Amino acid sequence: MIGLVLSLVVTAHAQQYFPKHALGSSHVEDQLKQNWYSSQLRALQEPSIFALKSMPRAECYRFLWLRTFHHPVAIRLEPKPDGTSVLTVKTADGAGGFRPGVLTENTSKILSREQTQLFLDRLKNLNFWSAPNPVRDQGGTDGSQWIIEGVKNGRYHIADRWSPAKGAVYELGMFLVFDLAQMDIPKNDIY
Repeated sequence: MIGLVLSLVVTAHAQQYFPKHALGSSHVEDQLKQNWYSSQLRALQEPSIFALKSMPRAECYRFLWLRTFHHPVAIRLEPKPDGTSVLTVKTADGAGGFRPGVLTENTSKILSREQTQLFLDRLKNLNFWSAPNPVRDQGGTDGSQWIIEGVKNGRYHIADRWSPAKGAVYELGMFLVFDLAQMDIPKNDIY
């Protein structure tokens, strides 16, 4: 049901993926990231999680991984009323840093109640909903953006980090990529 509703909401709000001023401390920085991340999400044919904020019962989480020289990745988890969830994994053939390319992988699977609860517990224990954003953490030009979004009970939150090696965004991203999506990413490609 959420998937159908998500599709309908996406149609109405296709261009607004993020709230204004959510991604940068200045207007220029915010617009740069809004345009960059939105172009990647459009290439991945991903819906707007932010648009679900207007639906009080909607719950959805997404990890967007934009590595400068590797394919962009989006992993979306949508909890269902029965305690299970749908995990959708998408990649494009471009590069996360500058050219999104086109969608090349689009797979979905049902996660068990236990897997879903492990993610939700981790989200709570890592204090995702109170993670500060935006933060000024960019320490170079090449690296990766790790973006975690969530919507629940009419509340939207985003946490965006540059090449993290620890913290909530890193832990949630790694859990989604390796434990839930079971992606085969070489250790050298994690940055």
